Amino acid sequence: MKKNLIFTALALLAAIGMAFAVQATPVQGEYLEARAASVYIGACHFGAEFVEGGKEATLIWNIQSGSWDNVSLAGLTVVAIVTAQDNLAIDTETRKSVLYVDVNATAQQRTAVTHLMQTKRAAILGKLVATKVAPITFKKDSTKYDVQVGEILTLTANRYPCAGCTQPHQIWYKPLTDIQNAIVGKSDTYRYKDKDTLPVMWSQGGQENNVFVGSFTIR
Repeated sequence: MKKNLIFTALALLAAIGMAFAVQATPVQGEYLEARAASVYIGACHFGAEFVEGGKEATLIWNIQSGSWDNVSLAGLTVVAIVTAQDNLAIDTETRKSVLYVDVNATAQQRTAVTHLMQTKRAAILGKLVATKVAPITFKKDSTKYDVQVGEILTLTANRYPCAGCTQPHQIWYKPLTDIQNAIVGKSDTYRYKDKDTLPVMWSQGGQENNVFVGSFTIR
């Protein structure tokens, strides 16, 4: 009887250990962040933008591997639009966001990736006002990126070839979330409009140094 109890206890511990092992599979991939202010610019330009600008951002997680809630998220791209009353660099109290999940994701994947973001990136997103399903494309060609969320968002960007290709003292912001190997980039086209969610929209043409590119790991 005692041996049976010991065996049962060991089996239970093993099962719990396996569950945590699956849960702890890191979610990893490539990250893009486009801001409503230049992140790499001269001091005067930065100062002029800081007070009235920088209130919106687009956060893009292109997931290459990993799982959450025992659901594989590999191959998904998730996009968040984040806004605040003041510059996002200092305003963490009034942030609101909408999350876009790829239409090709399964129902389980949508639930899991939404839970992941609400659990691990809640402070960055602020109040999540909506989670929406939309066709999302993420294309990369060397240093060039092209992200499309239906008719809602268009972002084309080109990162600098290396982190050392910019002058550190003129990089005024940090990415809103923890990433590795952050490199500044330029957006060529940056448009957003979704009147059913957040009361913001923009249409930017011409190059702006308003992008961060890097890799992410969420545990």
